[in-house]
Amino acid sequence: MEQGKFPRHYLEAWGIAKSFKGTRVMSDMNFRVERGELVSLLGPSGCGKSTLLRIIAGLLEADEGAVVLGGREITRFPAHKRNVSVVFQNYALFPHLTVAENVAFGLRARGMAKSATGAPVSEALSLVRMTEFADRPISALSGGQQQRVAVARALVVGPDLLLLDEPFSALDRKLRETMQVELKSLLLDRGITAVFVTHDQEEAMGVSDRIAVMNAGRIEQFADPSTLYARPASPFVMDFVGLSTRISGRVVSSDAGTIAVDTAYGRLSARSDVTVGKDVLLGVRPELIAVEAGENTIGVPLTDVMVLGSKTVLHGTARGGDRILCELPGIRGGLKRGDAVTLGWAVDDTLAYEVAP
Repeated sequence: MEQGKFPRHYLEAWGIAKSFKGTRVMSDMNFRVERGELVSLLGPSGCGKSTLLRIIAGLLEADEGAVVLGGREITRFPAHKRNVSVVFQNYALFPHLTVAENVAFGLRARGMAKSATGAPVSEALSLVRMTEFADRPISALSGGQQQRVAVARALVVGPDLLLLDEPFSALDRKLRETMQVELKSLLLDRGITAVFVTHDQEEAMGVSDRIAVMNAGRIEQFADPSTLYARPASPFVMDFVGLSTRISGRVVSSDAGTIAVDTAYGRLSARSDVTVGKDVLLGVRPELIAVEAGENTIGVPLTDVMVLGSKTVLHGTARGGDRILCELPGIRGGLKRGDAVTLGWAVDDTLAYEVAP
């Protein structure tokens, strides 16, 4: 590695490229994480997030590029020399070993005497609140308990980096949310740098300091959850991180950073520098829309009214690839399918993306 080649980031995957059977799935990938950060790789199946994770872990060799961790290049290090722990989707626990023996496995693999593993194993089990299960077989544990054991086994070796590949996907929703809170708190308390792989945007938003949204082997946007949601960099990010109203149109005028767009629902405005004559996609988050006139106003019949307890979601009649959504707080009675409603929102809340011809 050339002196000064890499910036001073705790983890950096730089210029990563990977092909499978002659098909390039990742090119010139650059991914950086600071010490103590909790970062998620978020995207649909096949976007390259697990491939990148496995390259960082040393379980897969990149065709090009380098991996740097804590100031040292580990690109050619085998997985067991990287001091990186991985929690897999299926936990990869050994069914013939007890809970304590599973947690001790990594220590024994590093040459620690069996008699010396008791204290670190006890500490790790205490962290995940599994002390009383130390002597139980893995088969006697629930899914959530197995997940805790997998985390304890990953942490007991004192890793420089923790990687988690869809660690909550096998759990039911309520348990998944509980484990997300517990794991985030544990990692933050111990200052552990971690990278999560997930396709669940709510999970990524809940556990992450920053999120890298991936699509087709590249990162479309890498930002904190609030920025991703409020100012998505592309239509893909807007759709993958939350829901939105989407309206297609064409720019008919531009004045001082504000464009006017003709749509199937009338003329709408947005803050943008897209030039006149270009096709655009307008977006707005559904909770920013009200059932009343606004700076931007459309009238639509309702195709559905969904009462979801803490909110009511209105689906408006849309044309082509458009989508009309309005989210209102609480239970809103009096609205039903077929009603014609007026929806309004602020110009500043309107996202605009140029659409390639």
